[in-house]
Amino acid sequence: MRLSIKSLRCLAAATLSLSVLSGCTFISDPVSKMKAPQLSADKATLMAAINSHIPAGTELIRPVNDESSIFTEDLNNDGIMESLVFYRTPSEAVEIHGMILEKQGDAWVKKLVFDGDGTMLESVDLKDMTGDGKLNIITGYSRGEEKGLVVYSYSSGSLEEVLSLPYTKYMIDDLNKDGIEDITVVYFKRNEFATISIYQYNDGFKVLDKIEDIDPYFFNYYNIVAGKIAKDKEGIVLDASVDFQSAYSLIVLMEHNKLRVVLPGDTRTYKDRLIASEDIDHDGIIEVGLLEAPKGWEYFDPADIPYFTSYYKWDGKDGLTFAVQLYRDPSDRFTINFDPELHGKVSIDTKSVLDKNLKFIMTDTGETFAEVSFFSPSEWDKAKNEGWELLGRDLDKVIGYRGELEQSTTKEGSNKIASPIERKGIDE
Repeated sequence: MRLSIKSLRCLAAATLSLSVLSGCTFISDPVSKMKAPQLSADKATLMAAINSHIPAGTELIRPVNDESSIFTEDLNNDGIMESLVFYRTPSEAVEIHGMILEKQGDAWVKKLVFDGDGTMLESVDLKDMTGDGKLNIITGYSRGEEKGLVVYSYSSGSLEEVLSLPYTKYMIDDLNKDGIEDITVVYFKRNEFATISIYQYNDGFKVLDKIEDIDPYFFNYYNIVAGKIAKDKEGIVLDASVDFQSAYSLIVLMEHNKLRVVLPGDTRTYKDRLIASEDIDHDGIIEVGLLEAPKGWEYFDPADIPYFTSYYKWDGKDGLTFAVQLYRDPSDRFTINFDPELHGKVSIDTKSVLDKNLKFIMTDTGETFAEVSFFSPSEWDKAKNEGWELLGRDLDKVIGYRGELEQSTTKEGSNKIASPIERKGIDE
């Protein structure tokens, strides 16, 4: 399909990228292709030392937030490497245990074992939180719905708890930009309370500020991110689900060591889908995602509307400014990104049907510049010879697209998105 010169401006404005969804046959089974890894002599020595010190029948555990089960660093900045591991003893009263080993010559020597407070290891971070050049061990434990954050200090072969408190989510950052890491702790109990506290070390951990008057009447926080919320402004964006489908976002500013809600969760950030706030355009600023009905679809049944997902930045005052718009397949099988300049100028033909056929059109001319369709295997045998390209296969359907979609050639630092068409393990 060819577009007229008049429509060439949209060609560099729309890009098509592919996401992987469980249930789709985009990636072949990797397990059958795996080979047993060959450990280096040092790793083999470390593993032998670990296995000799943990109880028989137990295994190392890895935190939910990491794929590693062994953390090797110079924890106390003495030039000697240590390794930190955790293991579970489910039959004992205390289920989780941590162990620190120290490298001595060619051997690894156990220095200490400590108890964890919970039945699940949620997270492990190694950061200098005290500014003394030594790495603190920051762990998150959970027992059912309750979570506990513990910060340890390791020195001279001994371990000390320097902070312990309940949490829902914590983030390590430097929100006040004073060169010292701080810990933002969000703690929430539905229909009871929702608080945000920032802790920083100054001869012991101190609370820089705390907000306690946040509305707790929602289901849960499904996404929380900290970082830049506007130019030269640091803060936190919290995405709260009202139920299993709808949500809103809350923006909190950290300024002069004080927390302030600059955009409460209300109609300005409400959406009928759980969209995670993120730096979608890679400009260093967090954007809030909202659903927008394409032009012409305003009075259709919401269940039938192929919504655009639009991302907005906090304007530094009491509102939001547009950043990026894209079409994200409800099942995350593909994404079409549009140049920000085309916001409001692109729509979807109202004859389109979700999971069958989507026609992306220019609102001023009605001209189609891209299509995505779902085919049966027999239909695909014919369609692939008629200009359709393969996106992937989902259950008994083949997903194809056609249209001259050029990649954006944006420069680094631009707020435009450049995403190529990706195929990951697709067999034609």
